[in-house]
Amino acid sequence: MLYSCAVYISSGASSVTARVAAAARAATPSVAVVDTFTDAAYARSSVKLVAEAEPLLGAAEAAAAEALAIVDLSKEPHPAPHPRQGAVDMVSFMPLSELCAAAIEPELARCDSLAWRLGERLGMAHDCPVLLYGPRAGRSLLETRRGTSFFRSTKSSSAREATTALRPNFGPGASEGPSEGAGDAAGGSMPLGLPQSCGVTIVGVQPYVTNFNICVANATLEACREVASALRSSMGVQVMALPHAEGTAEIGCNLQANETHDSPNRKDVLDFVASRLPAGHTVPRAYVVGLTPGEARRMAEEILAQ
Repeated sequence: MLYSCAVYISSGASSVTARVAAAARAATPSVAVVDTFTDAAYARSSVKLVAEAEPLLGAAEAAAAEALAIVDLSKEPHPAPHPRQGAVDMVSFMPLSELCAAAIEPELARCDSLAWRLGERLGMAHDCPVLLYGPRAGRSLLETRRGTSFFRSTKSSSAREATTALRPNFGPGASEGPSEGAGDAAGGSMPLGLPQSCGVTIVGVQPYVTNFNICVANATLEACREVASALRSSMGVQVMALPHAEGTAEIGCNLQANETHDSPNRKDVLDFVASRLPAGHTVPRAYVVGLTPGEARRMAEEILAQ
């Protein structure tokens, strides 16, 4: 059975993405690198891998290790163009399905096991603090990010340093007590000994996420954020509105199934956004980052058959 793994990196350099993808391929011939994406405006990139469980774990470790070796979070732009808290910002293991979580429970459990094994490897072998999310960790990706400086990283008033109020599951800080005044999830300080070059990597499992970005011109960022809030409330979509290149804004959507409902339809989401933006706006581009699960599976099967 094929599974997917997305590795998100806090760098907008295409050379970094190329090296990370090459490291994954070199780790095992039975992994397919189905997509790479680099966004210089956001200083963010991603590599998507598809393979059977064990080869996927090895390739994901190789990809993350390469990124940790060549990306120094303390030298990336501040404030962050896109929220982040780690050089390898997030790793997500996902079944190749748009079905609700209840329908793919065994696949999610296998991915959860892979996430914990990768987290342990990154923490122990690569000296990177790791926070886990998913069923076994007892918290979602959003809840985990809220326990770090992820959302505050875009604010010029915030310190450059990555911070967390959650003790890492693996790596530096996992066995140490929090530093004095660690505080709560809204604004704690980092456990002792955290290497700021790598920050904190969040690793876990979730139903497949189709990253669907809607570029908006001739509308204010405030208007886009109001639409994003309505989309979140009405359709349950995980969404952020952020400034993008050349005076545009981007409404970034994570289209994802939940426990009982399948993944939202892209056309429905786009129609909802277009109907609520102010008159005169345009949508120069609406695009998927990293492929839908069906596309990823088909591409992987073609690559692995060669």
